[in-house]
Amino acid sequence: MIAAVIGSKKRRSVRVLCHIRNHALDVEQAVKCGADGVNMLCTADGERLAGMGLTREVYLENLVSNIRKAQEYGLEIRVGIEDFYGQSASFSHDIHLLAESLGVDRIAVADTLGKVLGWKVRERIGELRSRIGTDIEVHFHNDLGHAVSNAVTALEAGANWVSTSLLGIGERTGITPLSSLLANLYVLEQGIAARYDLSLLTEAEGFVAKLCGIDMPPHLMTNPGNGFAHKAGIHLNAVLKFGPQKYEPLPPGVLGNRRNLVINTLISGRTTEAEVEEFNRRFGN
Repeated sequence: MIAAVIGSKKRRSVRVLCHIRNHALDVEQAVKCGADGVNMLCTADGERLAGMGLTREVYLENLVSNIRKAQEYGLEIRVGIEDFYGQSASFSHDIHLLAESLGVDRIAVADTLGKVLGWKVRERIGELRSRIGTDIEVHFHNDLGHAVSNAVTALEAGANWVSTSLLGIGERTGITPLSSLLANLYVLEQGIAARYDLSLLTEAEGFVAKLCGIDMPPHLMTNPGNGFAHKAGIHLNAVLKFGPQKYEPLPPGVLGNRRNLVINTLISGRTTEAEVEEFNRRFGN
């Protein structure tokens, strides 16, 4: 069971947060933009600090100053660490503990390379939760295809928030797709999923695909033609005989999608249109 509750502190309407560096100029620009808050991205990478000509001590002093400046403007504040799983655990904890002591809204960790595996997520998030009382946000890239499972694992280990995007769009192979995460939560922990209107997901992701001028990814459950398509003869046969639950983890309508029984192909077997019509009469589509 997933023990964490997404967004446990406050229920808000939509708010706009700027993604910024640990830099005073960035805080000022966020204010000028009319942002409601800042996602303050920090580094625990010694090589990067050296490249900026900063010591750890000066970097932390700057962080204190920038957090206080953001607080003076009444901004919501998230303090995160890039490449959390590949950097110094001790300095990362120093950053998080400092941020918590200053009363930020949440702290965050990112798998920037998209290569961390679930067991490491559980270990590091569990350790962080044991030290931190502030809400924890996780940000997983999907280079090796683990973003969704890592997000679910992080919630189970004590995280409260997950960075997602419609269609999973993001740098390189993207980040955790919103629809895939919510579908998982619907199956694993409906109490969390019930906070959201999942029936809007297919329409929303289709809208974003159109805006971006791209095709809907075929592997997402919100793909109208493929997300709930049954094509192979063995699948069609079992679905027709025993019902859609044999090959569907959740009903397509939950996500605002429709079922598609594909017949009259080289792999669809002997399923007839009459059988499909009878199935649709019994189960809908």
